[in-house]
Amino acid sequence: MGRAMAKNLWEKERNHLFRDLTRQYSDEGYTAKEAKKLAKEEIDEIMEDKEGFVDNLWEETFNDG
Repeated sequence: MGRAMAKNLWEKERNHLFRDLTRQYSDEGYTAKEAKKLAKEEIDEIMEDKEGFVDNLWEETFNDG
């Protein structure tokens, strides 16, 4: 159950970011297709950084003991 909830939180954040970034790119004059493409690329980078941070934190917390 814990992993499912964590996955849902990551997906929820990803969806929220996607909506915000798509709207931002549209406001900047990009077409809907361009805005979605750019938002997806940016979100992939953001989420990769966040997942890396969590992985590093986990390793440092539980492997230094």
